[in-house]
Amino acid sequence: MIGKDQKNDSRLWKPLTFEILLSRYSLTDTRVWGILAIWMIAIAGTLYATISLLPSEWMSFSNNRADIIKFFLFNPALILGLLLFFWFGFEWGFIPIFLCSFIIAFHSNMPWGWALIFAIAFVLGVAICATAYQGFNIPYDLRSLKSIAFFISIMFIASIGSSLGSFIWSFSHQLSASETLMIWKSWWSGSFIQAILITGPLLWLFTPTIERIKSRLFTLPDRSRLSLKWVAGAVTSITGALALFIFSGKYLGKLRVQEVMTEQKTATVIDVVNALESFEIISWISIGIIVVTGYGAFKLIGGWNQQLTSEVENRTRQLHESQKKLKVSLDEKKVLLKEIHHRVKNNLAMVSALLELQEQTSSKNKDNSPFRTARSRIKSMALAHEALYQNESFSNISMKEYIQRIANLTHQSFVNKDTDIDLKFSLEDARLEMSESIPLGLVINEILINAHKHAFDGKSDGFIELGSTVEDDQINIYIRDNGVGLPKDLEKLKTKSLGMTLIKKFSKQLKADLSIDSEQDEGTTFSLAFQY
Repeated sequence: MIGKDQKNDSRLWKPLTFEILLSRYSLTDTRVWGILAIWMIAIAGTLYATISLLPSEWMSFSNNRADIIKFFLFNPALILGLLLFFWFGFEWGFIPIFLCSFIIAFHSNMPWGWALIFAIAFVLGVAICATAYQGFNIPYDLRSLKSIAFFISIMFIASIGSSLGSFIWSFSHQLSASETLMIWKSWWSGSFIQAILITGPLLWLFTPTIERIKSRLFTLPDRSRLSLKWVAGAVTSITGALALFIFSGKYLGKLRVQEVMTEQKTATVIDVVNALESFEIISWISIGIIVVTGYGAFKLIGGWNQQLTSEVENRTRQLHESQKKLKVSLDEKKVLLKEIHHRVKNNLAMVSALLELQEQTSSKNKDNSPFRTARSRIKSMALAHEALYQNESFSNISMKEYIQRIANLTHQSFVNKDTDIDLKFSLEDARLEMSESIPLGLVINEILINAHKHAFDGKSDGFIELGSTVEDDQINIYIRDNGVGLPKDLEKLKTKSLGMTLIKKFSKQLKADLSIDSEQDEGTTFSLAFQY
């Protein structure tokens, strides 16, 4: 079943445009210049054949309709142009038809402006074919009844459309209505018969071989998608051609009636009706084209809408699937991160326990404060990891709770039984990132250790207050005590004290502005200000 679908898809009209050919392959590639050389030779041969087969009677208009039909029936440019259109694309067939049509017009002494319009009208049939085969997913290989019926219908409409050139020819050469009618009938009937008897069999015979060669030599592009602009352009161009066709028919009918009334002074009703034959035929054909064009436009818009609906459904389904995969991946990463933070916290707790064990087994005569200081720093880091794995969000730590826990743990570790120190809080809350939490916790821990160790020497009581304010995107934190204050040689203390060095380093890591205000016997205030 898949193979059959792929085979049918390969017979859909998928043009190999100049843009695709030159963008994917270099001009030095033998495949590119080879196919371009063959194409130019074919155009040159077609031009020569067109000039050779052009009937002289058509130029003088001796009313020999058979010669005109014969010219359109065996017109090399139309045959080559249609075959190139189906096998390679619009521009491959457009150029030889346009050039040959222009040469015919110019050879007949038609002004160059009219010659250009005449040549464009000649190509209108190919444009109708391009619109039809681009808008409908119908193979062009004529291997099915549907493909054959579609081909015949489109060739009929294309023949009628391209026959507009007959009116341009007649207007330019100032021909009579009867001569115009003869050329028009010969034009569209000859073009239609040629498409059915010559172009169609050649398509049926050579399309499989051509498609195999194209697939082997070139990477064929995917079938281009319909767009609203393309649909509107196709409908507008066909509608414009149809309007011109109807106007030409009206003009031809009016001109023919005037000729009858002028030539036959006693013209009867039958003579007038016969004179309106061309207008009647064109009217019925116009009605048919309107019906076909309306149906085609309906199918084009319906197909475009169905394509959009299908694309929206596919994109929606893909988005839902991607969302589910992302959710599963996110949940897995959340579990993994929680596990990582939990293990880091446990490892830090183990290090803290080892330090506590070392402190307890050390000689009582030794100063064990370094162990307590190290344990306090480790606990500060562990608290950040604990807050993260207990939170739903890994970048959303409550600053207020975090500071309170650090302060309480440090206070419990360093409180002196001989001094009654009261711990106060005046904190506004904010949400912190992991990169902000750890340095903030460490700097607060160092300041509190320093306060417990030195701020209350010789005092029986005191307090330490931790406060914060949040203004816009800035956090201001202060840690104030009412102790004895810092020594006068503060600058010397900043350079030699490990605690002060760490406070400065952690403040810099936090990208915070640090200020210290201290007065003898009035206490010390550390202030931090940073963006979050």
